[in-house]
Amino acid sequence: MANFNVSSCLERLRPYIIRTPLVEVEHLSAQTGKRIFLKIESLQKTRAFKFRGAMNFLLTMSGKEAESKVITASSGSHGLGLALSGKILGLECIVVMPKNASLVKQERAKGYGATVLLHGSCYDEAREQAELLSAQEGYVYVPSFNHPRIMEGQATILAEILADRPETDVVFAPVGGGGLLAGLLLAKEQLCSKVEIIGVEPNGAACMQASVDAGTLSTLASLHTIADGVAVRTPGELTFAIVHKHKPALHQVSDEDIRYAQKDLLSEMRVVVETAGAVAVAGMRTYDLPSSVKNIVCIVSGANVDAAEIAQLLI
Repeated sequence: MANFNVSSCLERLRPYIIRTPLVEVEHLSAQTGKRIFLKIESLQKTRAFKFRGAMNFLLTMSGKEAESKVITASSGSHGLGLALSGKILGLECIVVMPKNASLVKQERAKGYGATVLLHGSCYDEAREQAELLSAQEGYVYVPSFNHPRIMEGQATILAEILADRPETDVVFAPVGGGGLLAGLLLAKEQLCSKVEIIGVEPNGAACMQASVDAGTLSTLASLHTIADGVAVRTPGELTFAIVHKHKPALHQVSDEDIRYAQKDLLSEMRVVVETAGAVAVAGMRTYDLPSSVKNIVCIVSGANVDAAEIAQLLI
């Protein structure tokens, strides 16, 4: 893809992002007979990997774009990433969230100085409203996943993984609209790596798998998952094209798998994650990996979860 350069992006982001740790999960390594590592993006600024892509988008704006208000749609984490990026760079930010977006995400976005608007029952309806306001008011619309600059920012995760552990065989990544997965696939190609990228979706929100099966961009009739951070009805046109070209393995997990992984990370590792943040670990636990695979990384994508949910995990 023209202008996609993960190494240059990493240098651009370095003053702003946290280089998150890559940590072995000893009990999972013991259970599987493989070495299992977590890329803990829940420790990233705004507690989610989405900050990387949002900041990269704003840093690469130019001309009138760089002086405009920015607007996005988000179920939470991308909105937080854009809100903080806007605060750092002095740009006004509007975040349109679904009406059922968690209160902790709404309040944190406001805390970063963003204006939060609630619209619709899901991410896709919030996106339509954000795009409408962008057209009406002249705001710069910042996609949450379907844009090269967003994907380039997320792709820096793979550059860090391979720098820390070049012998990595497999990386498991959560999939919502596909920005992280597509970015990782492009980074793999650009970094000349043989690592396998496996995308993981909830059973009730597997829009990428539905599109791959249909051979064309497809929209789910409904969403049924506890993992609101990856609850997307339609993948991005660009992200789907990249996935369709590279044909990574896609794997689906149940809500029970996700909740089990979320509780396990808290009880065994003292790692707090939101439901979407546990999707990659749930995928790793239920995926049939060949014996030749020895080193596995799961991207723990976010930790924007409220205290009440954490308390429920301890019961």
